[in-house]
Amino acid sequence: MMPGRLLGRGSATCSTVTIGPRRRAGRLSEPAAVDRPHRLGGQVSHRRYRPDVVLAPAWVVQRPETVERLNGLLAQAGLGRPLSPPAARTAPGTELVELPVTGDPVAVARACRRLAGRSDAAVPECLPDYECAAATVEDDARVQRSLYPYYRASGRKSGHGTVAWLPAPEHVMPPKPPRRPASRFPAGRPVVALLDTGVREHDWLVETDGDPYWQEAQDWTPARPIAEIAGQDSHGEESDGPDSGGPDSDGPDGGGPDGGGTDFGSHWGHGTFLAGLVRLAAPDARILSLRVMSDAGRVSDLNAAHALNWLADRVREGQRIDVVLTAFGRAGLGARQEMEPVRAALRRLADQGVPVVASAGNGGTDSPVYPAAFAADPTLTVVSVGARVSPTSRAPYSSHGVWVREWQEGTNVVSTMPLTTTPVAVQGGYAYWSGTSFAAARYAGRLAQSMVPAPARLPD
Repeated sequence: MMPGRLLGRGSATCSTVTIGPRRRAGRLSEPAAVDRPHRLGGQVSHRRYRPDVVLAPAWVVQRPETVERLNGLLAQAGLGRPLSPPAARTAPGTELVELPVTGDPVAVARACRRLAGRSDAAVPECLPDYECAAATVEDDARVQRSLYPYYRASGRKSGHGTVAWLPAPEHVMPPKPPRRPASRFPAGRPVVALLDTGVREHDWLVETDGDPYWQEAQDWTPARPIAEIAGQDSHGEESDGPDSGGPDSDGPDGGGPDGGGTDFGSHWGHGTFLAGLVRLAAPDARILSLRVMSDAGRVSDLNAAHALNWLADRVREGQRIDVVLTAFGRAGLGARQEMEPVRAALRRLADQGVPVVASAGNGGTDSPVYPAAFAADPTLTVVSVGARVSPTSRAPYSSHGVWVREWQEGTNVVSTMPLTTTPVAVQGGYAYWSGTSFAAARYAGRLAQSMVPAPARLPD
């Protein structure tokens, strides 16, 4: 990156639910995100951001004098000397770094942008680290317990009407489409990069031919630890999976106040649910899973940009990435610079011809939600997807507007859900869930399946 006005002119958003600080038994919690209300179209929208850092371009690490000069300019503007040098080394390929800040990160970031426009020196633009939210319907979520004798599940579930997501019997799950053998794909199967909570083990996702349907990105590491953005409603982040008890457990058997296994957040299993939908629509594809989302359904801007850039680097190196699926976003509020790192990463993918499927959000209005609303930019390859209830009627909760390009079913969707939280023979169950996340997953799967070459479709 070059010095100067590095972050350019993008578009920004954030519409989320207020979540308090995360507490861990016997441990110090991370600083809670600040929730700042904004009025948009007669409604109050909330924007969450980290209170202790701002984001700056990575070249600042090689020029430590830049932070000192910027502090001097901020002091002249009456903000004191709020910035400190980066606290950690920058990983290769990182586009943004975290600068510790005292005071209000939003005020500091705005002052930095003004200074970058007025100063002749190499002054970086800085951004708050905002958080996006998963695109599922949240309406009167309630605790679900004793879903099945073998399934011990506790925690707040959200996403399906007044009873949140709803456990579904196995017989309502659509039949598993057959998968063509790997020998039909000499150039490799189409790959869907899934940026979400990660995919968990599930019997339905196991392939009998030994060719796995999904795999974790082996050398992917979030720029910001997922636990830092977990949120109050996500308590399973410490173990990141089934919990058999431990020193931080609340109950006699660990993992919750009643000893009932991992106490997990509102969007625990979200990535597995999406993976099931992609498998239904694209049996011949493969999923590459990158975990960017906490179990509370939150995604840091820093991690979103980092993941998209990581994928762009892999494509440049020759790795196959055919479709990228993102099921999160924030409502646009007019601060165009704040989403520019994400836009820049999307442009890198567009330059390499990789489509990015993005859920439109569940605000029920035509207010743009990003990154989906970047579909309005003809230079990008973003496909925004809203939820419909019939071929001619959108779901009432779905965001809409001229920036929404495609529509798929998103209400009462059935897919895979890892309900098991203790080691048992049965690995997972099924659930109903609603939201534009699931409309986007269906579209991404169908898009990937359309990329299967014609020779592979020929009968034996």
